[in-house]
Amino acid sequence: MRRNIMGSLCGLVLLTTTLSACGAYTSAQQGSLGELPTAPPAPTYAPLPAEVVPAAPAIENPNKAPELFSSSFDTDLSQWQVVDVWMNATEKSKWEVKEGRVEQVTGPEGWPAVAPTALVTGDKTWSDYSITAQGYSWGNSVMGLVGRVNENGFYVVAVRPVGAEGGKTITLQRYDSKTEIFTQLAETSDKGWNLKQWTTLGLSFKGNTITATLDGVPVLEAQDDQFSSGQTGVYGFAEGMLTFDNVIVQQ
Repeated sequence: MRRNIMGSLCGLVLLTTTLSACGAYTSAQQGSLGELPTAPPAPTYAPLPAEVVPAAPAIENPNKAPELFSSSFDTDLSQWQVVDVWMNATEKSKWEVKEGRVEQVTGPEGWPAVAPTALVTGDKTWSDYSITAQGYSWGNSVMGLVGRVNENGFYVVAVRPVGAEGGKTITLQRYDSKTEIFTQLAETSDKGWNLKQWTTLGLSFKGNTITATLDGVPVLEAQDDQFSSGQTGVYGFAEGMLTFDNVIVQQ
């Protein structure tokens, strides 16, 4: 007879859940506490490699337009919020100010995770604007920018390293927070970022047109009207080894 584990120790049922890409199934194994196998030791991770990051090259008012917001991360992150995707944890992924830049340190609860995380700021009423930032990776799988971030989702330009295998190096996507699905809007394999080099990323919105730039050169454009306004910020995987500097948001 199956019973809840927490409800009774007399007729203990051990539930074993196996996850797969298609879903999950649960099998039941009956026994007493004395018959249960000893739990394996908790996994441990080696410390992430440290990196001496060179100063980012200065950029000033790249679009010659009025600024809505700018940050070179000389103070704390009180104006920023963490937005995690696919990570149901009591703690958010960790971002920190280090030496005048912001670094993606690790995933939720101190564990690295190959799952998206963003650090966002600004006004939820912002509609047509552009964001420019400089990114530097010494091991993260992706770097990018997000825009029109709201409770329903956001847009993202995600950039992978030059020559990366298994997919396009630059993509424009829409993330729906209700379905937790990313929808591809545009893609290219023409460019990417180089490991341990600063790269200037750009993302702009005008009406339903979304444009992504890399080192000041337009690389992708798409039309989508799902989200009309929201915050903006920087993006990567919650696996550390990624830093950003010189964020500028303009009208």
